[in-house]
Amino acid sequence: MLQKPGATMNTEIRHFLLTQDGQVREFTSEEAALIAAGANRLPEFAERRIRYLQVSWDSEPASELKVQTAGAAIKFDTDGRLLEAAPPSEEEKISRFEHDTCVQWALRGAGVQQPTAH
Repeated sequence: MLQKPGATMNTEIRHFLLTQDGQVREFTSEEAALIAAGANRLPEFAERRIRYLQVSWDSEPASELKVQTAGAAIKFDTDGRLLEAAPPSEEEKISRFEHDTCVQWALRGAGVQQPTAH
């Protein structure tokens, strides 16, 4: 992607865990990095497989906001440390409602009004 001279592109990323009982938990990029490195534990998810959604976008002013998302199923060990990440199974697919809710929640502070999905 080409940038204007002197322009800086700043990518914003938000991380979400979606539980089977309908809970959504958001993590900062710093928290997510510590979890991915095994330096942070989530004991409440010990020995569980949880759905994960990452939402990213470029925060530079533009006429059009481009949002990218990526989903996975992540598994935690007995201590609540990240063990593995894999594509979600058919039963673990993230619903359109969950996806759109996470995107809107991630963009809430980005100065975006009423994002529209295409």
